Amino acid sequence: MAQITKEGNRWLVNGAMSMPHVDALLAESASLEATKDIEIDLSAVSDVDTATISLLFEWLRQAHSRKCKVTYANLPENLASLATLYGVLELIPQVSH
Repeated sequence: MAQITKEGNRWLVNGAMSMPHVDALLAESASLEATKDIEIDLSAVSDVDTATISLLFEWLRQAHSRKCKVTYANLPENLASLATLYGVLELIPQVSH
């Protein structure tokens, strides 16, 4: 089961972010307080699919409506490959450490 752990202004996502889990992650994220800048760490994500990309963009839309900034850290290689295949990797704001 996928889950989000909040640590300050970071959300740590772990588990599968695939179609069967996206609705639960979206509901869980709605209950988390959003700060001005949110970093979403995907280093512990196990499975991804096209629904994952949709979820990333939904979180960006929600943050924009709240006047927050979201960046993503540690995109799994398979997610980066999928986003590249669909031509949207450059639209996913990533943290540069």
